[in-house]
Amino acid sequence: MAGNKGRGRAAYTFNIEAVGFSKGEKLPDAVLKPPPLFPDTDYKPVPLKTGEGEEYMLALKQELRETMKRMPYFIETPEERQDIERYSKEIKA
Repeated sequence: MAGNKGRGRAAYTFNIEAVGFSKGEKLPDAVLKPPPLFPDTDYKPVPLKTGEGEEYMLALKQELRETMKRMPYFIETPEERQDIERYSKEIKA
């Protein structure tokens, strides 16, 4: 029962050189503000393709989404349910 009881030097040590810092080197300052929401854009985005084929694919995607929402397995969030109820009341009025 004369084993190590947790006194003295720690059994595990952290090697700071493993993360890219040398001994005695100054560590980076703490960051006290969040990063910007969107990075600076050096390049302009490519314009969207337009044409009959793209419009057809968009219509298919929208139809598929509406079909999936009408299925009995679709689970709505409470906010969506309130929006639908509010919209249906406006239509009836």
